[in-house]
Amino acid sequence: FFLAGGAFKSLLTGRAPRDLDLWASSARDRASLVSALRERGAKTLAPGPFADAFLIAGRVIEIPHKTAPATLSERLARFDIGLSAVGVEHRPDETWSALVHPLALESVQAREVRLLKPLVNWKYALTTLERMRRYAEELSYVVPEAEEAEIWRVFEALSPEQRGGLIERYQKTGSGAHGVMEEVACRYP
Repeated sequence: FFLAGGAFKSLLTGRAPRDLDLWASSARDRASLVSALRERGAKTLAPGPFADAFLIAGRVIEIPHKTAPATLSERLARFDIGLSAVGVEHRPDETWSALVHPLALESVQAREVRLLKPLVNWKYALTTLERMRRYAEELSYVVPEAEEAEIWRVFEALSPEQRGGLIERYQKTGSGAHGVMEEVACRYP
């Protein structure tokens, strides 16, 4: 399995991560992770749109539904924000390895929240925008104008029906914070 994603922001802030995302590399491995959590007394939380959630020892653990791709480098390449493209892999032989995407390092050095481009999960571009703004706030970083412009470029390139789909997905997966819907309303009355 892989521990990957926003939890590694805690290395920059010193604060505990909001949750831990454990990505399984196969359906069998995912079932093993869920079973191990339950055997250790994890409480099942309400599932999210992308993962099942558990509470154990005061920590939220999310196990994403998707198990592909099967390697950490491929998994990180499918992320949307460079700062999230950090992970460790636990292998069957009980060894660990770490991987930090170059954009994660560049983002930290520049103190900017940058996108991994092209945006693989473009259907969730508005959720990505909200997360970018939240990361910037949490870390006292900035979101470069060009990065936000890329989100709006993706949005504008879509048909009205597809834009509606982005808005609907955002309403299901975003928190409604950081002015995303307000900006949509201003740009596309």
